[in-house]
Amino acid sequence: MSQPEIEKRAGYGLPVVLAVGLHVVILVLTLVSWPESEPDQSSTTIVNATLVSTETTTNQPQQAKASKARDAAEEADERQSAKEEASREAERAAEQQKSAAREKAAQLKAEQAKAAEQEKAAQAKAAEQLKAEQKAAAEAADKAKADAARRAEEAKAIALERKKAEAEKQAKADALKKAEAEKAAKAKAEAEKAAKEKAAEEARKKAEAEKAAKARAEAEKAAKAKAQAEKEKAAKAAAEKAAKEKAAKEKAAEEARKKAAAEAARQKALAEKAAQASAGSLDSLIDSESDAISGAKQAAQAANGFKNLLEKYVGQNWNRPSGTVPGMTVTLRVSLLPTGELVSAAVSKSSGNTAFDRSAIQAIQKAAPFTEMQDLPASAKSQFRNFNLYFNPEDLGR
Repeated sequence: MSQPEIEKRAGYGLPVVLAVGLHVVILVLTLVSWPESEPDQSSTTIVNATLVSTETTTNQPQQAKASKARDAAEEADERQSAKEEASREAERAAEQQKSAAREKAAQLKAEQAKAAEQEKAAQAKAAEQLKAEQKAAAEAADKAKADAARRAEEAKAIALERKKAEAEKQAKADALKKAEAEKAAKAKAEAEKAAKEKAAEEARKKAEAEKAAKARAEAEKAAKAKAQAEKEKAAKAAAEKAAKEKAAKEKAAEEARKKAAAEAARQKALAEKAAQASAGSLDSLIDSESDAISGAKQAAQAANGFKNLLEKYVGQNWNRPSGTVPGMTVTLRVSLLPTGELVSAAVSKSSGNTAFDRSAIQAIQKAAPFTEMQDLPASAKSQFRNFNLYFNPEDLGR
């Protein structure tokens, strides 16, 4: 159902209901039977009378009865008047109700007419508005149709442009793909070549590594054998040293005993010869002093020779470290046993290069033991129990 039809039904419904209700009320009021008034008992004749008192002793009861009858008649007249007045009031009320109903019906009719006019105006206005809306809708439809056609043309043009752009893009993509394929093929060939070269290089490195590992294993084996031999040699040297030290101690003790005995005999002989000529005793003392001087010279020569030999051995076992420059020197504090075995070697005065100092210590460790020390005189041996070794290799350029 359309909106105008709903408004039309809503506009006529209420007035119609009110009109039907008003007619029903008027019909009910018409059909209602009002109480009929009793006929007037009074006469239209006017009686003028004068009451003369004729009372006597004998007619007083009659007078009383007549008075009572008059009172009753008056009361009846009053009731009749009241009843007639009520009837007239009812008639007036009915007339007023009828008049009000007529006025209300007239007012209702006027309102219905007004509502009908308003409804008609509203319908006309709604019709005009609907017509305007339909016109606007038609114009909007025409405009939308025109816009749709324009958009269709634009979309068609855009589609053509897009298709053209996609074709160009596809062509570029195909060219790029072809170039990339050629590049990939070239890169693959280069990669395969590089892989082959890398495999050959790795095979060569592997062979060299295996060769180096084999050489290292042989070197380690030789080093272990050398270390074992040196250990056995050191053990043998230690045993020999212990035996020599024991023999030396025994020999020294025997020599000391013999020397003490000889010194005692000498002192005794000197005492016996003290009285002899002083010239002969003086010559003997001079000869003894000459022998002592000759022994000291021999000991000094032996000590210098051993020192030179020790420096030679250390130089032969020295390996030049990186960063070494000509002119570097280091002083080591060395301790040896009488058998020539190394007790300790430490830096007394550094060269300023830790690697060079460490190489000097390693060289003297490799060169030890110095068994030639056993052949030195006792006085020379004592010089090499603790001494400073000035390390200045001559061939630093190698």
